[in-house]
Amino acid sequence: MDLTEAFHSLEKSVSKKFISVIFCSCEIEYEGRAKSFLGEGDRMIIIKHDYTVLIHRPDGTNPVNWMPQGSGISVSMEKDVLTLDCSSLKPFGNMKINIFEVYSLTSAPLVDTEQLKLIGSEKDMSDMIYSNPLLISDDFVPIRREEQTDYGFLDVYGHDGNGNLVIVECKRYTAGLDSVTQLRRYVERVKKSKGVGNVKGVIAAPNISSNALKMLNDWGFEYRNVSPPHTFVCDSFNQKRLKDF
Repeated sequence: MDLTEAFHSLEKSVSKKFISVIFCSCEIEYEGRAKSFLGEGDRMIIIKHDYTVLIHRPDGTNPVNWMPQGSGISVSMEKDVLTLDCSSLKPFGNMKINIFEVYSLTSAPLVDTEQLKLIGSEKDMSDMIYSNPLLISDDFVPIRREEQTDYGFLDVYGHDGNGNLVIVECKRYTAGLDSVTQLRRYVERVKKSKGVGNVKGVIAAPNISSNALKMLNDWGFEYRNVSPPHTFVCDSFNQKRLKDF
């Protein structure tokens, strides 16, 4: 793609706050969080409508350089170099992208107003346990979810058939030492606030590390193997298709 043509197209898309994707050969100078220089190479530059700038190499998931949303962006052309100057105050940073060859440039006014729906969160786990207390024990009776304490929220709070208060801490992934110490803080806080000594602690997680399990047992707490739910029904799944009529 001709650099002059790319310059006019990019200048227009930036002014209109279009999203632009540029496949090009470029070099990058950056000063801000650190100071760096990346020599000429093939990269993909993404400019979003909120003026977030991401630069990706041909492999990997993370950008090699980036600028936050709200960055100032200017486009200029001198001789055979197309330059993008990006600047930001919070966090402070300046990035200069010198583009020597543009392989392709695409711009579009994309719109996306949907919110991400997370499936299998710790809240989903606590909902599931609250509705299915047998996952904890035969005599567990949940009282409420997300009971607030000075140290945070208890995922599930209830009692067992022996009159013990029971605190269930949910973890989506493998529970570690920090999960056990967190549970202990909650148990001690409830003992103090309720003025009782019979408070049991339970960690519900798909896995637990060996040292965390030892600490859990040493402190008299318990572990339950519980995985987060992964069922999700999208509204569009319920819509009739043409073949249904």
